[in-house]
Amino acid sequence: MDPTLCANGCGFLGMMDTRNMCSKCYNGSPKEKFADTIKAPVMDNPMNSDAMVKGSTSMKNRCKNCNKKVGLTGFECRCGNVFCGMHRYLEKHACIVDFKAIGREILAKQNPICKGDKLQRRI
Repeated sequence: MDPTLCANGCGFLGMMDTRNMCSKCYNGSPKEKFADTIKAPVMDNPMNSDAMVKGSTSMKNRCKNCNKKVGLTGFECRCGNVFCGMHRYLEKHACIVDFKAIGREILAKQNPICKGDKLQRRI
């Protein structure tokens, strides 16, 4: 096997692994050729998820009623809003979630009615 010269013609020896280029030419060429292909899949995404995340988290830091900054001490209700310590109770912020119906459903699932058939005793 004869050593091959660099495909770019710089005078150094090239290797088969680096497409017959020297290390200097090979390190410079993929950046130029493959830079467009790396950026292309990022551009295909029509929705920018970063913008949506920033918009939703900025509203989560303030109380829905008084617009007070709550930070880490905010209380998240089942209606999906965040409230301060004063408005955290459902009476204070006029919550639309029916907690009684949710409680009834949970109790119905946990305590099924078990009744025996009355006709079986009479036969």
